[in-house]
Amino acid sequence: MKSTTRMISTVILLVPIGISILMGKGLESNLSGYGQTEKETESSEEMEMSNMTNMTVATGPGGTIPSMSTPGEKTFYVLTSEEENIDEEKLKIAGDSFDVKTLVANKGDKVTVKFYNVDEVQTERHSFTIGDPYKVDIDVGFAENGNATFTANQTGVFTYYCKYHLPIMTGQLVVLP
Repeated sequence: MKSTTRMISTVILLVPIGISILMGKGLESNLSGYGQTEKETESSEEMEMSNMTNMTVATGPGGTIPSMSTPGEKTFYVLTSEEENIDEEKLKIAGDSFDVKTLVANKGDKVTVKFYNVDEVQTERHSFTIGDPYKVDIDVGFAENGNATFTANQTGVFTYYCKYHLPIMTGQLVVLP
């Protein structure tokens, strides 16, 4: 009997939330009043309006977020990373990865990659390598970093990888026309 009552209570609580989400109102509008006094609700609404005002100030014309890079130049900071819950012994592959999986540049951009080995294993080497046409190879040991700069003069999708941790440690450089 208790489990039936609990199930009915759960359904009664979740149905309005589900309907609201389907209608595009989101979970916040359903839960905004629960456990809050009227004064706290007004305060959180004021804070939300303040955040929206701050966001409007932070954006440029047309509501776009202004670029922090110089036109024609792109700088990417790429760090080594470790995938969670990978049993390297069992799977026979490394759990290493790049923290950024896709880099996007425009044709003609001067691209700088700043690569950091932040792996906790002191004997691990990592590389940030791109083959033709860019021929980039930043090879670093524990707690080291390196840089490479090149001009993105060919459009397309180019794989970057760690030559020590293939096939798992890869990403893509996308050069747009």
